[in-house]
Amino acid sequence: METNIAAAVDCPDPQQVSPYIIILPVAIPLGIFLLVLILLNLVLLPSRRKLGGKEFDDELLKHAVITGGSSGIGLSIAKELVNRRCSYVTILARNEQKLEEAKIMLEEFGTSIGSATKIAYISVDVSDAEKIKDVAKKLCEGQCPNVTMLFNVAGTSSSAAFVDTDYKEFDRLMDINYLGTAYTTRAFLPYMKSSNKAPRAVIITSSQAGQLGVFGYTAYSASKFALRGFAEALHMEVARDNISVQIAFPPDTDTPGFELEQTDKPEETRLISETSGLFKPDR
Repeated sequence: METNIAAAVDCPDPQQVSPYIIILPVAIPLGIFLLVLILLNLVLLPSRRKLGGKEFDDELLKHAVITGGSSGIGLSIAKELVNRRCSYVTILARNEQKLEEAKIMLEEFGTSIGSATKIAYISVDVSDAEKIKDVAKKLCEGQCPNVTMLFNVAGTSSSAAFVDTDYKEFDRLMDINYLGTAYTTRAFLPYMKSSNKAPRAVIITSSQAGQLGVFGYTAYSASKFALRGFAEALHMEVARDNISVQIAFPPDTDTPGFELEQTDKPEETRLISETSGLFKPDR
């Protein structure tokens, strides 16, 4: 006995199916998604001040603070800010003698190009939460304008096979690379917010090893990977205040810290690092 399958399951005639039955399952979630975006834009993310190129630069180039500003990438950033006529540049680092030398160099460079940038320095360990809080208060409650750009550059590195890494090295790298950045940003951020939503910027320096784990960098990579999570979460919190959070992942760079690291770098780590080349801090 033959069975009429179409009749048994009572399939609807395709020509009689309403197009709304097909469209609605897609349209409803899409409508909800667009509504949420509108609410985020109108309620959670108040409108930012939108500025043109020069006006935007003028707002940001008022007072830049750079950790690790006495040498390497930090000093190169300070020099570029002098070149761009930033009103105030404050460099932070631990070694006072290097800070003084950097200040003289930056002032001489400024004079040579006709830049009136005022240079200041403060000796501080960024991994000391109380001291960096005091520095932020001193700078931002003094005569200098509030900080408009914060460059977190201070950091250090070391390499060794995991089982050869001293227990204290995990603490040291996390203290300087991650906590130093978090403490500094926490100290300055309240002073960077403005009632008129003027643009501000927080820049965080990670590393290529903060994107990809590398042999010999079990301690170092972990401290730099942490910065990405920190930057992404912070960005979501401060977007409503018109504060941008950016993170950089520089490769091996020719700095004093890089030279020091070479003394005991495992051969495997050295070979891997060399594949990306060695970059200059001012490029």
